[in-house]
Amino acid sequence: MPIYEFKCRACGKTFEELCRMGSNGSGVRCPVCKGKRMQRVMSRFAARSSSRGGESRSVGGSTCSACAASSCAGCKSA
Repeated sequence: MPIYEFKCRACGKTFEELCRMGSNGSGVRCPVCKGKRMQRVMSRFAARSSSRGGESRSVGGSTCSACAASSCAGCKSA
């Protein structure tokens, strides 16, 4: 069962919930206000891969706290 991310339409809280595949949020309740009106949101993800030189790079999201770029390929933090 996948973990989906939901946003409560009543209080705005975003949270994760373990649900059946393809769940639209029916039956999910907000952990803060116990509301029932949820909106499923797109979750961000990050994956790591290695280039030919053995140097790690980020794919799908920034893992560097020093910049907001989508890739750390050009970032050479010391």
